[in-house]
Amino acid sequence: MKTPRFISSRAWGATILSLAALAHAGMAATPPTGGSLLDPASIEVSAFDTEQGASVSQATAPDGSPAIEINLPGASQYPGVDFPIPGGSWDLSQYSGIEITLANLSQTGVDIALRVDNPGNWKNSPWNTQNTWLPAGKTKTLKLTFGESYGNPGFNLNPAQVKRIKLFAANPKGDVKLLVTSLKAVGPPSSYSATTAAPPQASASPAKPAATAPVKGETLVAISDASLASIDTENGASASIVDVDGSKAVQFDFPKSSTYPGINFVPPAGAWNLSQYGGVQTEITNSSSKKVGVVVRVDNPGNWKKSPWNSEVSWMPPGSTRTITVTFGQSYGHPGYALDSSRVSNIKVCVDKPSVAGNLIVKYVKAVGTPTSAAPAQSNSGSTATVASGDEANLNAPPISGELFPLDGNVNLAQLKTQSCSVSLDKSGPAPVLKAVFHKNKYPNVQFPCPKGGWNLHDYKGIEVTLTNQSDKKVRVGLRVDNRGDWKKSPWNTELSELKAGETKTLQMVFGEENGAPAFPLDSGRVSAIQVFLISPREGTTILMSNLKGYGSSETAGIRQRFSNPEDRNVAVTPPDWLGERPPVEGDWVMTLDEEFDGDSLDLETWNTRFVWDGPAKAETQRYIKENISVKDGVMSIKCEVNPGHQYNDPNLPTRKYATATVTSYDKWTQKYGYIEARLKLPTARGLWPAFWMMPDRGAESGLDVWQRRTTENKHGRGMEIDIMEHLTEWGPGRTNIATHWGGYGSNHKRWGTNHVYYGPTDDGWHVFGLLWEPTKLSWYIDGVKKGEWESDEIIDVPTYLLINVQMGNWATKDVDEANLPDYYQVDYVRAWQLADRLSEKVAHVDSTP
Repeated sequence: MKTPRFISSRAWGATILSLAALAHAGMAATPPTGGSLLDPASIEVSAFDTEQGASVSQATAPDGSPAIEINLPGASQYPGVDFPIPGGSWDLSQYSGIEITLANLSQTGVDIALRVDNPGNWKNSPWNTQNTWLPAGKTKTLKLTFGESYGNPGFNLNPAQVKRIKLFAANPKGDVKLLVTSLKAVGPPSSYSATTAAPPQASASPAKPAATAPVKGETLVAISDASLASIDTENGASASIVDVDGSKAVQFDFPKSSTYPGINFVPPAGAWNLSQYGGVQTEITNSSSKKVGVVVRVDNPGNWKKSPWNSEVSWMPPGSTRTITVTFGQSYGHPGYALDSSRVSNIKVCVDKPSVAGNLIVKYVKAVGTPTSAAPAQSNSGSTATVASGDEANLNAPPISGELFPLDGNVNLAQLKTQSCSVSLDKSGPAPVLKAVFHKNKYPNVQFPCPKGGWNLHDYKGIEVTLTNQSDKKVRVGLRVDNRGDWKKSPWNTELSELKAGETKTLQMVFGEENGAPAFPLDSGRVSAIQVFLISPREGTTILMSNLKGYGSSETAGIRQRFSNPEDRNVAVTPPDWLGERPPVEGDWVMTLDEEFDGDSLDLETWNTRFVWDGPAKAETQRYIKENISVKDGVMSIKCEVNPGHQYNDPNLPTRKYATATVTSYDKWTQKYGYIEARLKLPTARGLWPAFWMMPDRGAESGLDVWQRRTTENKHGRGMEIDIMEHLTEWGPGRTNIATHWGGYGSNHKRWGTNHVYYGPTDDGWHVFGLLWEPTKLSWYIDGVKKGEWESDEIIDVPTYLLINVQMGNWATKDVDEANLPDYYQVDYVRAWQLADRLSEKVAHVDSTP
């Protein structure tokens, strides 16, 4: 690498005197020509502030030039140093950022971050940060751009008031020794959008940059050796220019990582104006040895916490080439952030937590389509789904806020459909809202887009919208929500209300009701249409609309809010002492099942290796075979692999591409009430659906046939399927589904449950899933913590048997990560307890021949 240039010690000393004079006058210091913020030869190490055991000393670089050595202890969380600032404040308004050149002299890699602060309340995070992975023995230049943090739009930092420059490590694995040879301000101020005329505000957004528009049909990034300077890297990624088929391309190298290594294409003037286009497109080749998830993201400036971007992902097999297109206003095929295409501040290409190091070839980045091509969002195979029975497809859940479509300044008017109505954005009030002018007609309306397959609103009581009547007459207004189906059967629910002149009202529609009366049994998991309409209004009736969202809580939502939230995924498990030894509540408990999987084969006195029915179901892509069950070292494993063949290896049954296994206790072990738990280690390869669940078994002595013994209908006692744990590996770790199903699996089917149950990590990846079953009450536990509870008179009151299996297809994504197969679903133990006074009932072993 080229040796950094420094101003002389004498020149720096003179600069220090002038800076001191400025500080005395209450003015921020400006760096000398060249932007140098550090002279290693003359700086006093005592001027550095250190944190969490860090230390600083003067040193010499390998080329003989002066340097600063920084030592960071491995036992600390964020050890770091603050570089001295003459006079206490830098004025860097003539620059767009700062960069530091440093070498890692340690034996281990380290995550290094550079931070620049404004004055202000630290709770408002008045700083920008950039980080990089610095391998052992490597040298890097880490660049921080004002107004960005971690490659995303960030705090609107005022470069004229830089109060602190901090370098720190994030949880270093061992002691770290760094050699700093250069720290300087870089770049012209025109590439940064913030103003220096006033102190920054935590809630402020960056000023609108002077955007440049590409020539029609021209790529956004003219890839050449010179274009490398406009590409930023993050999280250990690196970029280079290579020749591919006679043309220049960007080679993006990434490490094995638990984050998102990526490259950023930065506009030459701070932003691109792409308002004449419908999206951004790239062509990428995966030159790696493994399948990787490649994400392309298009950003607006703004607070990164509000996710001001649109994204698209493609899971690319080794050697494949894909064209990835990000449509403005959509993310992952769903309605997304209402991106301002006239202010595109960054285009990012990153890899989703790669399991091995590799590289991608980016052949071009260009604007494509027209603004009208940004159609309402469609779902894709990777969408999050609610719990479903039978062959129900994946459906789309809104964010936790319940918002279904933005009716504020982010509204995309092009996505709305209207009949006898015109729409616009009203900016006359304190916040922009949707304005609808209804024309004289019987039922003029505004229709809001829904994702393909329908909204999954199982976790909500209904839908609401806030309306203001700006006309001088009262109107009759309705909110209607539809399922797909024969319109003659009126598959919708409607709520009507009178809205007086000038009145504002939140109109709420309850699923399954119309104006408080029982109505069409609308499936809230498949909401296919939403509209607001008026009944025979006068010409020009104006209604303002805001806050269209799911509201209230079904019993499902009540669980999530009381017992679990997404942040639980980040809290490490601390298991209670009782876990695995007894149930979670006090009582005279007797253990009724203690399956430790000792020996080298499955105990067929307790378990079967097939379901009662033949299968597989039509939408399933796996077959079950007993050969994929193994028992070793006290653990039962179910192997999941690419292995085409017949179900149960029976030539009379259907064939499937993949093979897994199932284990059940039907006709061998049942229990009514009590506590059941299993210690499980879930597979991780995308496309798998491991489960631990229960089904009714009324017993051979009931005289019923096999189907009536197992029915979930309320015949011969209350039947029910109980899902103790269902997991889709595409969710990643720390999320599961709990559910119940009853009333059969046909038109009378009923369900209760949620797939928004979250839990934290353990050191070894094992987790304990349990169910406390009491009359009219079920409680779910994960690692000894209650995660769900449901009280109902519908709860099952007949014995059940256990099922452990891995399904593929159906609810799980069809985009299977075959590169990471085979994978394994492992079971350490299955245990059950019963209260002593219930043992007189027939609740435990049923002695029967397989």
